[in-house]
Amino acid sequence: MKRAMKKRGSLFSFEGIDGCGKTTQINGIREDLLALGYRVELFREPGGTCLGEELRRIVLLNNGIPICERAEVLLYVASRTQLVHEKVFPLLEKGVIVLLDRYADSSVAYQGFGRLLPVEEIIGLNDFAIEKRYPGKTFFIDISVEEAEKRLSSKEKDRLEGEKEEFFHRVRHGYLTLAERYPGRFVILDGQQDPELLRKRILQAVLAEIDSPEKKDQ
Repeated sequence: MKRAMKKRGSLFSFEGIDGCGKTTQINGIREDLLALGYRVELFREPGGTCLGEELRRIVLLNNGIPICERAEVLLYVASRTQLVHEKVFPLLEKGVIVLLDRYADSSVAYQGFGRLLPVEEIIGLNDFAIEKRYPGKTFFIDISVEEAEKRLSSKEKDRLEGEKEEFFHRVRHGYLTLAERYPGRFVILDGQQDPELLRKRILQAVLAEIDSPEKKDQ
């Protein structure tokens, strides 16, 4: 049985360096919420729309197409803009819970801190693209760069996953900096914790956000 829908849905994002396990967790949380009777939609970034999936192919494939750092961030933001306006915002208006496998913070961490581009300018681009509609909670699954490398050692890497170790140290630092900047939104999680325990903790946080008094009044 589907639960009665609220006037406004809830938005949650999952972040972390490549190999942290966020995709496993977000898929598990989707299954848990569906089992509880909630309406849930899950999207990945870049992607989620026809335009977004095409941009994903361009920006992540090792196809020899040169992409400068500023063009890279704009491609990600373009995909995000299309996703929120075509899919995310309409679903939230219908009372649906939306889960995002990466969102605005990825651009700040990867292109801002990782590529050493101006962080505040990227935050401004995100604000414009998503109309400052950030998640109720952002789950940052934190693991060391060394652990991430171990997990990805047998995987064929995309253009970003193939970056040098120093790049990912900067990205991880970027996420931790964002968590300090937005402590009310970010939930830092130990990515080396038992996956099932991690999933239970995330689900508890999601349900607490959905059932908060502020949400009930919307």
